[in-house]
Amino acid sequence: MDQRWVKKEEVEKQLYEIFQLIQQVDAKMEKVIEDIIEERYEQNQTQFDRLEQQLANVEEQLDDFAEGEDPSLPFASKLYFV
Repeated sequence: MDQRWVKKEEVEKQLYEIFQLIQQVDAKMEKVIEDIIEERYEQNQTQFDRLEQQLANVEEQLDDFAEGEDPSLPFASKLYFV
């Protein structure tokens, strides 16, 4: 009978250790996922800022063109030959 209780206690101890390992893995996975999301957000924000600046430059060139100034648009010379 004593042997059975020892086995049960050993099994409970092993299950508890397994449970702790699963919790550690879960916590590490959450951290990895969080880091990936943050990195991706920063990349997207950088790309968004770059695109926003390009749009502002195009709008400025179009405003210059509408006002009759020499816009020096990169596609202006191509349009001239069309």
